[in-house]
Amino acid sequence: MKQLLAGTKIPDSEECGGSFFCEFFAFVKKGHAECGDSAFVFCDDNKLAAGVFDGVSGEEAAAAASSAAAAAALKSLAKAKKADENTMKEAVAKANEAIVKGYTTAALVLLMKDGTFILGGVGDSPIYSVNGKGEADVELPIGRPVGDTHSILKFLSLRSLVTSVLGNSGSDINMHVRNGKLKKGEMLILASDGLSDNLYFKVNEGYVSDTAGASDLAQLIGGKRKPESIVRSLVKTAAARLKKGRTEEKTRLLVPKVDDIAIIAIRFK
Repeated sequence: MKQLLAGTKIPDSEECGGSFFCEFFAFVKKGHAECGDSAFVFCDDNKLAAGVFDGVSGEEAAAAASSAAAAAALKSLAKAKKADENTMKEAVAKANEAIVKGYTTAALVLLMKDGTFILGGVGDSPIYSVNGKGEADVELPIGRPVGDTHSILKFLSLRSLVTSVLGNSGSDINMHVRNGKLKKGEMLILASDGLSDNLYFKVNEGYVSDTAGASDLAQLIGGKRKPESIVRSLVKTAAARLKKGRTEEKTRLLVPKVDDIAIIAIRFK
């Protein structure tokens, strides 16, 4: 099974799903005039490869950049034999080379049938893990100049900036990688910031923490374990929060942002 959800070809939304040694569901929805988010999934009896790409908003050719990068990474990881750092670096390099104009972030996973995986990330598209108890965490650093421990004002002022992107930016690519092994029932969720910026972050005396919204994500998932149900619920929640607007509570704050949204949920069986 191979599916490319290219932003340049998404009039409103596009989705795909399947079940092999793992169950997965991917969804991309336009939030701007043109969809800057793209995604892909490849899965057979031996491996799953998936990626989310968020074209940098405000820059020309965001959709083209994310679409080209996604297509190149899909082609590279579909041929992969091992879930190792070299394989991921090659996929990211191919994605970067494919971009003619514009910039994009990247969140990638290569998962093998035995549960071993390698993650790769450039920019601020988060990769979450969800364990058997339903606890969520962020697997890679978020590539922003602000984050946990900064003031609320500074975080909200600068959260739209990224510290590294794919594309001809003139700067080195700051890529984070992580390997590991999933147990039965554990999940990975790849997303653009169209999800993370519509999650609550924690606040305490004017400062922020959990800026990727992992605690809120875990609450939203609750007892759900089907990737399709999880993704549809998250997309629906993000839309509802945009309509409601800023919401302040004693220990957490939500300042929603209009954006494209891309999410891939993967559950190891």
